[in-house]
Amino acid sequence: MAAENGIRSILVVDCGTVMTRAMLLDGVGGEYRLVAQGQASTTWGESSTDITGGVRRAVRQISDVTGRRFFDEGGDLISPQETWQQGVDAFAVTVSASEPLQLALGGLGRNLSIASARRAAAGTYAQIRTLLNDRQGIPLTDESCVRAIRNAEPDVVCIAGGIEDGADRPVLGMVKATTLACSMMDRQTRPAMLYAGNSRLRRQVAEIIGDEAELRVVGNVRPTLEREYLADAQQELASLFLQRKLKQLPGMATLSNWSPVPVAPTAQAFGRLIQYLWHLGDPETGVLGVDVGGSNTTIAAVFDERLHLTIHSGLGAAFGGEELLRSKNPETLMRWLPEPLSYEEARGLLINKETHPTSIPQVERELWLEQAVAREAIRETLEIARPGWQPGYAQVYSDLLPVCDTIVISGGTLAKAPRPGQAALVLLDALQPIGISTLVIDAYGLAPALGSVASIKPVAAVEALDAGGLINLGTVVAPVGEAKPGDSVLEMKVSYDNGSELEIEVCYGDLEVLPLPVGQEAVLELSPRRGFEVGVGVKGNGGKRRVSGGLAGLIIDARGRPLHLPLDPEQRREQMQRWLRGAGG
Repeated sequence: MAAENGIRSILVVDCGTVMTRAMLLDGVGGEYRLVAQGQASTTWGESSTDITGGVRRAVRQISDVTGRRFFDEGGDLISPQETWQQGVDAFAVTVSASEPLQLALGGLGRNLSIASARRAAAGTYAQIRTLLNDRQGIPLTDESCVRAIRNAEPDVVCIAGGIEDGADRPVLGMVKATTLACSMMDRQTRPAMLYAGNSRLRRQVAEIIGDEAELRVVGNVRPTLEREYLADAQQELASLFLQRKLKQLPGMATLSNWSPVPVAPTAQAFGRLIQYLWHLGDPETGVLGVDVGGSNTTIAAVFDERLHLTIHSGLGAAFGGEELLRSKNPETLMRWLPEPLSYEEARGLLINKETHPTSIPQVERELWLEQAVAREAIRETLEIARPGWQPGYAQVYSDLLPVCDTIVISGGTLAKAPRPGQAALVLLDALQPIGISTLVIDAYGLAPALGSVASIKPVAAVEALDAGGLINLGTVVAPVGEAKPGDSVLEMKVSYDNGSELEIEVCYGDLEVLPLPVGQEAVLELSPRRGFEVGVGVKGNGGKRRVSGGLAGLIIDARGRPLHLPLDPEQRREQMQRWLRGAGG
């Protein structure tokens, strides 16, 4: 490994489910800059699953642009850098291309240990194949439990339940049924057992399981009715994901040998960057990151320096949309469309997207449907994440998103939207932020990469970020309160740095964009009506805030929280059309 002070150039790669991106950071004028990037499909055809193929193709594009040679005659990475035209000093890689960890979950109480176990599982790339409880949260009978496990063929069975010194018989009953299921399976395919329940039962759990399955024991995910503890379970599940899924990817051993630091799951690297951004802002607010990938959606939230990472595996921009349409009320997706679309056509478009995940929308209805899937992917992930947050100072309303100073948007569907206002509207509809927030877009897909670079050369990540790695999409002002449509809720004066001023009256239901381009700033003087709050002062009191411009400008969102869409389909589509026009989409 090259000494940190000797690192001049860094090649960083993100291997996604659909696309692999490669980026070269190098010293330019005494600072690290993004010099070039390339991208290619992660695999090439059904017969090629080795992820190094996608890496080589993406890196070859950088070679074509820079003239730099990265691989020797034997195909190995040249590192450290030999000359300015040959090799790199360091290589880092993030990966989300592997299959998720397959889980079976059992617990006590639908809204207690089962909910906590779900959030623990969402801390890594995992899919819940089956629950060992019925819809009311009651453990299944032994026979049903055994059948569920054998049918699901999970990688891991996670048993939670029982607060400390709480219930024991139903927990031990699930352990016995699970052990019986494992004993009926081939030893090579038996799932690991993760016990995350009442710590008083650990010895009995170990005696019941014996040598029938690999047992891992972690802290109780729900030690009391009021308190949740996920760290140990999340760490253990992340370790199982690395061992049983990530390291088994063809080509992973080669990438690991090239890198001086461990290969990082993309979501963890993304979360590391969001933590860094929190340190740059107001410690009394939160920072939120949203990454809509091809088959996974990640939300990283930081409050009081603590990172809350939530991954919704199996639902992203390319995969999972058709299942979402089938498994839920079709209106879940259709409500976000500004024009009519039949169920059959929507299903056909979503199936085609999964068959051709690298395709781009050819007509507007495909684009609206793709953005509708992005909205629901974010909303579903937020629904899992939100109950486990501890926002501290950032909390204003218990049933709404905590105050977030910065919201980072990543993923091709949003970063490459035809108009910036469309990306902004997707986020506003899905997250419904309150107060004043800055939307920042990861236009070049750098966010996970920079999180990974930080583990090799922190200054390189900082300088690349400061040099435009992230671009302001816009500032959002979202007053919170209740009023009738058309009622005045806010008076706002915008003082631009060039001396010009703009005064507007904001009415309940308004969504509009004011001019404030990238690189410019303005001072907002806000005077909310009684009962409304905008993030400066207390309810009904105003104040001033300096804000930055963005690609989509200064967005005023007074549509109310939570959003209410008309029940009538035609009225709803007209509403979506007005919102698109209002957001500049």
